[in-house]
Amino acid sequence: MKILGTGLSGLVGSRIQELLKDKYQFENLSRTTGVDISDKKRVFSAISSSDSSLVLHLAAKADVDGCEKDKKRDKEISEYEDTDVREITWAKEKTAWGINVIGTKNVVDACLKLGKKLIYISTDFVFDGKKLEPYIEEDISSPICWYGQTKLEGERIVMSSSLDYVILRIAYPYRAIFPRADFVRILIKKLSSGEKLRLIADHIMTPTLADDLPSLLETIINKNLLGIFHAVGSQPVSPFDAGVIIADIFGFDKNLLQKTTRKEFFKDRAQRPFNLALKNDKIQKLGIKMKSFEDGVLEIKNQLSL
Repeated sequence: MKILGTGLSGLVGSRIQELLKDKYQFENLSRTTGVDISDKKRVFSAISSSDSSLVLHLAAKADVDGCEKDKKRDKEISEYEDTDVREITWAKEKTAWGINVIGTKNVVDACLKLGKKLIYISTDFVFDGKKLEPYIEEDISSPICWYGQTKLEGERIVMSSSLDYVILRIAYPYRAIFPRADFVRILIKKLSSGEKLRLIADHIMTPTLADDLPSLLETIINKNLLGIFHAVGSQPVSPFDAGVIIADIFGFDKNLLQKTTRKEFFKDRAQRPFNLALKNDKIQKLGIKMKSFEDGVLEIKNQLSL
């Protein structure tokens, strides 16, 4: 089977390709292959030229602080009434709205016209973090930063269409080897060099091991599933907790770790929600095991020691 994907050269997409390359043929639509999703004509041309019945939409602007800087400019641009003017402007600006919203609309419109099923990769940041219990798929979304808002707008575009769709919400993805470091490998590198770290203790996240996603993707394809799924790990942690777990597993000095707060660490930056613990019961019931953070870090250690 052939899978047409946007952003397949990224941290998550490239790992999906690596682990499923013997079962699926992938076509990558990204800037590295000359396809900018904010360019409507180019998106339609690329998707129409493929005989794949499935589009995996991973491409996004995910830099939370970078997206926040786009907010004022995005709102000014959105005041234009002419759609073509907006799309041209956003395509040039490469803002959060241009990529995460207009880009997603371009992909959705092409899938609708060409009869493709869509799997859209979203984020835990669509929630405000005020709920004390872990979030389930049916909870109301109410993001507190621009990145989350633009990803939620993408979700709404997908859900309001008549497409057959799946929305997978992932969180803080990490893996063993990739050119761009994720938060786990950043902590490993800094702790291994003896650097003292101040890590946030009042922000809860549910990190996703990228290696767990291919089996979920296979299940979605084979069972022709539809709907929203929380594709996150099975252990909510704070960044400080994550640092302690990494130090324990790799044998680093835990005295290098100190606690700080969101207010202090993210001063003059985009807001981060408090509690982004997400429940993954829905996919666990499908027989998909999403690793705890401890097991995920053990897997990272095993792969790095090969």
